[in-house]
Amino acid sequence: MKTDTEKDVIQFGARQIQYHLHRDDRKHLRVVVSPELKVDVYAPKTASDGQIHAAVKKKATWIARTLDKLEMYHPLPSPKRYVSGETFLYLGRQYRLKVENGLGQPAKLVGRFLWVWTEDKADVLSVKRAVDEWYRKRARKALGRYMEKCYTIASRHGFSEPLLVIRAMRRRWGSCSPSGRISLNLKLVQAPVHCIEYVIMHEFCHLKHHNHSKAFYSLLSRFQPDWRKRKEALDRFRL
Repeated sequence: MKTDTEKDVIQFGARQIQYHLHRDDRKHLRVVVSPELKVDVYAPKTASDGQIHAAVKKKATWIARTLDKLEMYHPLPSPKRYVSGETFLYLGRQYRLKVENGLGQPAKLVGRFLWVWTEDKADVLSVKRAVDEWYRKRARKALGRYMEKCYTIASRHGFSEPLLVIRAMRRRWGSCSPSGRISLNLKLVQAPVHCIEYVIMHEFCHLKHHNHSKAFYSLLSRFQPDWRKRKEALDRFRL
């Protein structure tokens, strides 16, 4: 039996797809394809190598399609250096960073520039903290505003107002809990407004249908008839 973590390969037509196997205490197998074009398989410790390989092979079409889709966006954006002239996104629009020496104060959006004042322009961590704090404040206001807009629609169908949580999330734009809490990715505030509304409405529908069944998509289409176009735009959006 292979141990955590090992590499394996499945054959999909003439293509070989390598995946990294991780075993842990779980009940179900999960396949994750990351933007870095890496395939990770998380499997129960009790599953045999043959069972895991067969399960991954059943998902080969989805894995190949996802890899092809993500490959269109490569090379991935370079890490931010937090220096004047760099571009930052807010609600789908680009703003240039302007770093100036000065007494520490909150970052501020002026025209098409995001201004940051710091005692030392070369102090990257200080600039990053100021930008991150600016995003957190903007996210609370903007995402909260669009949450209220979507709730206005959902409330007509008997939905109660959920608790909104905004936090850093590695792989999801949003999620919801059975207790009625919707969590949104902090980085979602960088996406265009119509994409933000799609994510929120998607999570509203999950409050009633905790799956992607026909009933779920029927409700989503009722709430947001153009959700497919919004999803396509979000899929093309790279942070």
